[in-house]
Amino acid sequence: MPPVPFGRATYRYDLGKGAYAFEQLLRFSNVSATIRMNVQRLSNGKLWVVAPVAPTGECLSLLKEIGEVEHLVLPVTALEHKAFFGPFQRNFPDATVWAAPGQYGPFGSLGFEPRSSTLPFRVDGVLPRSPKDPQPPWAAEIATKTFYVDLPGNAGPVCEAAFFHKASRTLFVTDAISYIPRLDRAPDIFRTSFDDKVYDDPDFWPKSVLQAVFLTLREEGTRWPGYEAITNKVVRAPILAAFADIRAPAETKAWIRDVTAWPFERVVAAHFASPFRCTPAEVRAAFAQNPNHLDARDWRQLDDLNKVIVANDLGAPVRGDYH
Repeated sequence: MPPVPFGRATYRYDLGKGAYAFEQLLRFSNVSATIRMNVQRLSNGKLWVVAPVAPTGECLSLLKEIGEVEHLVLPVTALEHKAFFGPFQRNFPDATVWAAPGQYGPFGSLGFEPRSSTLPFRVDGVLPRSPKDPQPPWAAEIATKTFYVDLPGNAGPVCEAAFFHKASRTLFVTDAISYIPRLDRAPDIFRTSFDDKVYDDPDFWPKSVLQAVFLTLREEGTRWPGYEAITNKVVRAPILAAFADIRAPAETKAWIRDVTAWPFERVVAAHFASPFRCTPAEVRAAFAQNPNHLDARDWRQLDDLNKVIVANDLGAPVRGDYH
């Protein structure tokens, strides 16, 4: 397939057990990665949609083919997952809208009550931080556990909600963990944005992975040691370990402890491969300190960026180590 001019392709995958993935390609600067909107069919036949992607005509058509959207969920504060939420929501005015707390943007922020929102889209409910908070209408089928921390000196709060679909024992996450496959070629969707010469380069996929997780492009002969260290396993993205986890280590561990109390058997994530078989123990292990034994040279790019952040007081204080 030739590159798609002035647009982005959407691939729809049937993940089984009533779940679907809608995949697009995210590109900025030298970083390219898959980004996914995930969907679960509820017991009433309607659709629960989490982390919407760009509402292109192709994407909307593929979604409407499989059913009626009942709920739209914004599970994180990360810009790449909320950039298209407003335009997407306007295509489904009858769907309920639930958002993670701590959203911030040009029109204000979202607190812990939907009426506090001045965001450019309707908010019907804020994802719960505890069982005492108002629960979303899908709570009987899909449980929610929300990580939220408002770090001093940060640009805004950091938040991600995880979800457990009880009937299928599926954990839905956005950025929390990933499974990065070790491949001979990048996934097929990369063909829609890169020409054959780039795509067919055997180094294209390893370099794409390293750049997406912000590890140093360190090559040894024909090998990419950092890529080999984090592929074919459940991982916490190094960029998140280096920038987020070390600034809120206790809160991160508490959330993961809560999430891994669910008896999930597979994970559906917003990046890289999905779904993948996974145990709670594997998720806990992914959040250990440098669990993949990355060489100090692989962390160099993240180290340098962290030094800039600390030296210029651009973020919250560092409260741990990731090496």
